[in-house]
Amino acid sequence: MILPRLPELHQMIRGLDSHATMAAKPNYSDGDYELDNESDILDSSAELEPEAVPPRFRPRRRTTTEIERIHYRFVNERVVNDITVEVFYKPHTLTVLALLCAFLLYAAFSSDETVTSENVYDGLKAAGALFLVISALAFPNGPFIRPHPIIWRITFGLSVLYVLLLQFTLFQSFSDVKAVLRWLDPERLSKETLEEKEYAVNCSDVSFERIWSHMDIFAVGHFMGWTMKSMLIRHSIICWYISIAWEITEVVFTHVLPNFEECWWDAIFLDVILCNGLGILAGIQICKVFEMRQFRWESIKNIKTTRGKFKRAVLQFTPESWVRHDWFNSYALRRSLAIYTFVMIWLFSELNTFFLKHIFAIDTAHPFVFFRIILIGLISAPSIRQFYLYATDPKVKRLGMQCWVYCAVCALEAANCVKFGRDQLPALQVTYITIWIVFLAVGTLCCCWLSVWWVRQFKQVKEVSVDGKKHECYLDSSHENLGAISDDVRKRRRRLQISDSDYN
Repeated sequence: MILPRLPELHQMIRGLDSHATMAAKPNYSDGDYELDNESDILDSSAELEPEAVPPRFRPRRRTTTEIERIHYRFVNERVVNDITVEVFYKPHTLTVLALLCAFLLYAAFSSDETVTSENVYDGLKAAGALFLVISALAFPNGPFIRPHPIIWRITFGLSVLYVLLLQFTLFQSFSDVKAVLRWLDPERLSKETLEEKEYAVNCSDVSFERIWSHMDIFAVGHFMGWTMKSMLIRHSIICWYISIAWEITEVVFTHVLPNFEECWWDAIFLDVILCNGLGILAGIQICKVFEMRQFRWESIKNIKTTRGKFKRAVLQFTPESWVRHDWFNSYALRRSLAIYTFVMIWLFSELNTFFLKHIFAIDTAHPFVFFRIILIGLISAPSIRQFYLYATDPKVKRLGMQCWVYCAVCALEAANCVKFGRDQLPALQVTYITIWIVFLAVGTLCCCWLSVWWVRQFKQVKEVSVDGKKHECYLDSSHENLGAISDDVRKRRRRLQISDSDYN
């Protein structure tokens, strides 16, 4: 059984009380209030002073759907409070429009129009740049506001462009796609087949020199990658589970991609225990440092010393707040299904990396592979936060848009792999894939059970009596531990005169 969390029971207790008292001096806004007796007020409005009208209004009772929609905006479309350098947060839309028009006109009239391919290339670049400018101005902030919301708006714009590119590629032929790649890089993207390094060679030769020879740039990539992944997932047991699940996934798909085959000691000791394990430990330790830190953001205008101003400017590139991820609560079935879905999408995203570069013969060292990994990493950061809120917050009923786009990216990448790889790759062994899917389902349940057992074993629960019944509850819970998000949400609830009891 998945344990309920302590703040949830507090909410249950608070739900038995009456609604919270409204603020003494409300902040009126359109749509927040309705008239008690509209006809009486209309008849006597000419005789009343302006100050006497507000008492005749009463707060409008919001429906559950309205409250959930407002809460969704609070946690997925963050608003920057306490702005320190105002010039960086003003729209400047007219200035941007003037500069953009001037640049595009100059680029259009100064280009050489004799080469059709160059015209198409320049036109696509200009269209992409224009779309990213629109993204920076019009798209929602998302769940992150550090170092600046414009970065995450542009990230969202890049993810939308990538989705459109994948959708367009899906309707092309393999020869046309290769022709475009060959045109972009005639030297490194013109190969028909990819020559990949073989790892499952002479596995019986286990020596220090042999092991050391495997400690290449990919080992560093494993360590740095899992450091970042564990900082995004923020749960050591789930990280270890995904790390082991990926090695099993490589074994299952070896009949399709021989490059997945590697020596047992390489997979177990070098990948899972050494590189991945150290990366997970490093990432979790960084998370603990951020969890213990108190985030107190002071305006740069209030800092007197030059050293203090410089330090505050550097801190702008650190998180605005840090949310502890508690993936388990009393919603046992829903939470287990959420973890299973999360792991499957994660593994499919990893598989797409290897299948795409193998099908289109793109070497691992090519910048395309590097920039795609960077893009997926940027997209996954807000996507994981939005999926986590969807899975853990009972008031969030739909996925955030960035997470939705990320799921579309994974699906379209997989569709391109199936379409263009069906003539190149061996047929999938349905039996292996079925066993793999069932194994991951069982593994997810074991992961959930192990997490609950770990919490009970190390006394991170407390017995609380509710209505005469004893319940074991988590001492820590991300539902109430949303960092600055919770403070932001509470302030905006009070401004809209929404009581916490409206959620119960």
